Amino acid sequence: MPEQTPISAVPLSGAPGSWFEQGEWGARALDILGEPVSDRALAEQFASEKQLPLEDRRALLIRSRDLPDWRRPPKPDETSIATDDHQVTIYQREGLDLGVGNFRVYDRGILFRIEALEPDPIGEVPTGADVMNFSYRIIPPSQPHRLRLLVYTEPGGTLLTNTAHFGAFPDDPNTLWLAGGISGGGRRNPGMATWGEYFLSPRPTSASLTVILSYPEFDIPPSGAVLTHPW
Repeated sequence: MPEQTPISAVPLSGAPGSWFEQGEWGARALDILGEPVSDRALAEQFASEKQLPLEDRRALLIRSRDLPDWRRPPKPDETSIATDDHQVTIYQREGLDLGVGNFRVYDRGILFRIEALEPDPIGEVPTGADVMNFSYRIIPPSQPHRLRLLVYTEPGGTLLTNTAHFGAFPDDPNTLWLAGGISGGGRRNPGMATWGEYFLSPRPTSASLTVILSYPEFDIPPSGAVLTHPW
């Protein structure tokens, strides 16, 4: 049986403004989170970087097929070595509780879940643009937007995001990488749950993880927590 090991969490006090005061690094974080970038030159640079030539997009797609198995999210039958089932709240308002939890520690990495609980909607469960998407993928027109997720590790200072293409994984096996897993949503009495899983590899040792979420389409500002655990 996996060992139950608690994870401690300290919410970021207020908006994590200090994250965005570090030149291009901070501007990139803002851009990833869907927030406006005041530096016009950097904003134009980031926009141009997203318009990859067709050949580059094809190359990334082909390379994504070579993602090593050990970097892929674990399958349900893969046994973890430690777990922590509780959820750490990252953002709250009336009718919404957003957090990170359901941690599973493996020899090759850490699996965790981003989840939101909302009041039971009236009538049928909404679809399309009216529903939050916690997947790493945008699927137009059914899911035209997605949650923005940043994970920052210490020591090491590695910035990871769910907006990175699967084919952009690092060649160095010691470099951290965040891969998206399964996601879903549906009714959960007395409300509705929306969730997505993410896998961090390789497994960091003695690290803290700062998790920052943002979802401008649902008025969720940059909000986060610092998680520590003897990974």
